[in-house]
Amino acid sequence: MSHHDRPDERDRPISLSSGDPLAALAGWVAAGRVDEAARARARQRWLERQADEEATLGGILLDLAERSRPVLVSTSAGRRLRGPLRMVGTDFAIVREPQLGDVLVPFRVLTSVRPTPGDPGASGDRPFTVELTLAASLLELAADRPEVLVIAGPDEHRGELRSAGIDVIGIVLDGARSTVHVNVATIDHLALLIR
Repeated sequence: MSHHDRPDERDRPISLSSGDPLAALAGWVAAGRVDEAARARARQRWLERQADEEATLGGILLDLAERSRPVLVSTSAGRRLRGPLRMVGTDFAIVREPQLGDVLVPFRVLTSVRPTPGDPGASGDRPFTVELTLAASLLELAADRPEVLVIAGPDEHRGELRSAGIDVIGIVLDGARSTVHVNVATIDHLALLIR
């Protein structure tokens, strides 16, 4: 067989068997990729843990409000409100409840908030710089005299929001034309009723 009849060495497939010096190189590259992927996963877990540790209720509510998707909000009085978060203030959130309208829920009674199943979790680690308080919102709303439903302790009051002070609101009750004064600290939620 002449040297022209022998297969060219360059035409043979490269074998990366253990006796091949390139096998070690290929293994090293593969191991490096595995190590790099493991480091990336570890870093991602660390970042998620940091976000969880720095989360605030306000930050989580802001994240969820930006999605405009329904959430389930539960209060300490056992009320459940379902709808998108419309606004988040310093110490309250507003849920758009289909049957009631916009419902103001103070943070102090908000026991849990659950996103729609399948929605990704909210990190809540963002800076929370909102400055709108519940008291300031009630004062502003009272100027328009909206019809409201207020749940405070065991009581339910429905009527026109007529006044708001530092820690009290005045509601002219439907039908009675008398005013009830409600301690803002006792409010579980206040619905701005759809007219």
